[in-house]
Amino acid sequence: MYLLLNYINKFNREVADYFAALKTNDASFAFHDKIFPYISQEVRNDIAHVRDQLFNITELKEIQQSYFKTLIENAHTGIITLTESGKVDLINRCALELLNINRISHIKALENVHPGLYHIIQNSPAGFEKLITIKGKTKATPISIRISEFKQKQSKYKLISFLNIETELNEKEIESWHKLIRVLTHEINNTVSPITSLANTLEKLYRNNSEKTITKEEISDRIIEKTFEGLHIISQRGEGLMQFVNNYRNISSLKKMSFETFKVAELFYNLELLLKDKFDEKNINLTIDIKPIDLELTADRNYIEQVFINLIKNSCDAIQNSNGIIILRAFKNENNKVILEISDNGVGIPEDVTDKIFIPFFTTKEHGSGIGLSLAQQIMRLHGGSITFNSVKGDNTKFILSF
Repeated sequence: MYLLLNYINKFNREVADYFAALKTNDASFAFHDKIFPYISQEVRNDIAHVRDQLFNITELKEIQQSYFKTLIENAHTGIITLTESGKVDLINRCALELLNINRISHIKALENVHPGLYHIIQNSPAGFEKLITIKGKTKATPISIRISEFKQKQSKYKLISFLNIETELNEKEIESWHKLIRVLTHEINNTVSPITSLANTLEKLYRNNSEKTITKEEISDRIIEKTFEGLHIISQRGEGLMQFVNNYRNISSLKKMSFETFKVAELFYNLELLLKDKFDEKNINLTIDIKPIDLELTADRNYIEQVFINLIKNSCDAIQNSNGIIILRAFKNENNKVILEISDNGVGIPEDVTDKIFIPFFTTKEHGSGIGLSLAQQIMRLHGGSITFNSVKGDNTKFILSF
């Protein structure tokens, strides 16, 4: 009886140790065959199978952890995860380099180093995206920041990702300058070339066959008339060039934004009244769709109204049939951003100019100035938003303003 009880107690202790090993993910534990020779082979096989499965799971978990840790550490995107209390759960090397810090255990530590970024992280909801500038020791670095949230078991985490976009911005800036220089060169040549040609023509009127300057007695009424016409054309072209320069000034020197909170419905219905004659003239049906109807927007109302006036006029010009439709929509997307849209059933935007429509002074209209869309883009940037478009040639065009 003593030996039997001793054997049972040993067996119970071994089983208890086995399950304790399972709890701690220790796959190295095994029953000793010499101590328990009477356990059936089937039970031994099951125990070995469970042990092997645990070992495989533990090994796979360690491999995955090592893989993701290496991936995160070598990513070119800065990553920070925070607990609800603000404790830094994870921060990779790229984030430390971008923020120019050695280590950080709580997000509160950023308040003195990067107060603007700290305010964004603390007060921005999930889905927030923005371009900001991080000041370093020698220069300021433009970065794109995105904030999202996720849950791990019962804990809630905030994920902040940073991306250094300095190279991309420099490339875009150079590309924009090249496009702008091409447009400027084209416009200036269009003005200066006819003036030069006309000046040469007028000069010839005042020379005789011997290429000598004629006397005042030789100046006929015809020469005076041609001179007057030529000077009038030169004056017109000069005024056109001055207007071009003033348009450029309007784009490059926007006034400071004056933000206020207003109802989108007031904006849209005021536009309907303001442009009613335009709609009636071209037999255009305007539809307004706002969800919810009391949706509010915080922006510079005058500038946003000007943007929509330009967009609506563009839509009116693009509609060439007798059943024109323009739709104004407003709603909040899944990231809680206010979205304003304008769509029409006009001729659409040709594919070969889709990458040029936001370039200052570029226009496909005969008498267009080419500043409407570039001005709209500048205004949306000053609002911290964006303007994009979708267009199908010969069918429809939609412009989307995101705040």
